[in-house]
Amino acid sequence: MRSRSLATMGRRAVAFALTAAAVFFLLRGCALMPWNRERTSREVRITVSADFGSRVHKDTWTRVEGNATAMRALERVAEVETAYGGGFIQGIDGVRSRYDAVTVGGEKVDWFFYVNGHLADVGAGEYLVNEGDWLVFDYHPWDYSMFTTFLAGCYVEAFRFGYGGERPDHVVVVGTPGDEEEAAEVARILEEEVGRCERASLDRDWSPRTGEYTVVVGVWEEMENNTYLRDSQVNARKAGLLAFFEEGALKVMDGRGGLAGSFSRSAGVVLATGPRLGDGRSVLLVAGCDERGLREAIMSLTEGRPLVGSPVPAWVALEGEGSLPVPMEAR
Repeated sequence: MRSRSLATMGRRAVAFALTAAAVFFLLRGCALMPWNRERTSREVRITVSADFGSRVHKDTWTRVEGNATAMRALERVAEVETAYGGGFIQGIDGVRSRYDAVTVGGEKVDWFFYVNGHLADVGAGEYLVNEGDWLVFDYHPWDYSMFTTFLAGCYVEAFRFGYGGERPDHVVVVGTPGDEEEAAEVARILEEEVGRCERASLDRDWSPRTGEYTVVVGVWEEMENNTYLRDSQVNARKAGLLAFFEEGALKVMDGRGGLAGSFSRSAGVVLATGPRLGDGRSVLLVAGCDERGLREAIMSLTEGRPLVGSPVPAWVALEGEGSLPVPMEAR
């Protein structure tokens, strides 16, 4: 009897161990399998704004599991309406697109999706989020330009996290002739926020390389000798720039592309641009109409903190007035 009892106890112990192992596998073991190792938790920041960051409706952090898309992350914090098979954001929290692509009618105001300051080259339903990504959903008109490709206020996240998980290993600070000390000062400011900065000098043939994140520092009179920078300003509408240099003056637009102001002295600008969507060649200009304007632009990187970390395309630094977001109201 005793041996039979021991055998029964042994079978029960084995059964209990197998059951415990099965429960562990179901609850935890799957996560350890090779095909599920990517199902990790990621924390992302989501900002819902309007008029190029002029009004922020929602700004929060949320955590998503596994290979989550930007759409999935947005749905965790807001009510989302989609169209065209779910790939197009029709509305967020009741604010809907005003344009009908089928009838080609209505007002040209829609939702635009940015990742770490870069206008995404895919829809929110296709972009897989990465740890630390800043996802901006901005509701703005596009009758002036369909694409504003890079938000200057997000430059810290752009330079730290890149786009699509491709993080830059350094930032290049390019100085114009005669403004080497100013470029070195900007490099010191950036190194505290984004890490290592390399230095380079601007010449006529310089242009940003794919995967290279660049800050160009100087007075516009010297910058316009460079072909790439000059062309970017001449084609401001095509590039979606709401601030640009024209005939020596800094022109600033309102949200619909009307001229809001023109400055020729003691004005500086922190302006973002990029050749294509999400390809990594993002350029930040820290520029002035003159040396005093350049000084104002550099000071705004440290003293205009509300605009650093705000999803604005650019900001203007005016002597005696501080930093003003772009687009701006008519002056």
